Amino acid sequence: MQQTGDSLASLTQRMRAKTEQDRQEIEALARKQFSDLSESLRQSSTAALGTTEAAIRDRLGSLEQTIASRCQTLSWAFGKKCLQALLLSLSMLLGASLGGWGVVTLLTRKVTALQNEIQNLHASKAELESIADQLEKRTWGLRLLENQDGRFIVLPPKTSARTDWTVGKQKAVKLE
Repeated sequence: MQQTGDSLASLTQRMRAKTEQDRQEIEALARKQFSDLSESLRQSSTAALGTTEAAIRDRLGSLEQTIASRCQTLSWAFGKKCLQALLLSLSMLLGASLGGWGVVTLLTRKVTALQNEIQNLHASKAELESIADQLEKRTWGLRLLENQDGRFIVLPPKTSARTDWTVGKQKAVKLE
């Protein structure tokens, strides 16, 4: 009978050892899988952020070029319009002194054309400001910053970020 008790104790001890070994193997496997998942999420998050940053930079670059082009056009147009206004003023003075009704009509048309051009320029400026506002709304107030310390996404005031989210199989940052 003693032998059966020893055999049962030995079997119990072997079962516990086997169960402990299985538990350790499962934990090791789970740790490896979590580590692989974490690395995969980090890489996909970095890739998504890079893509977003590149798209924003491209859009800002094109917007900057458009604004610079419009400013140059406005500057040139303003200089031309000032010169035209000066010439028109001189023409009006000459027309008034000579009593030329045709000159006054021509000047009126020029002034009207200038006013239309100014209105068009104001509309273009408003459109550019609208595009800039839409771009800011689409990015929810997020700003990209790069300095000697690295690259950063600057969040709007009173916003916090939680990094324990995923979208599909990609790591995501939830803004709160």
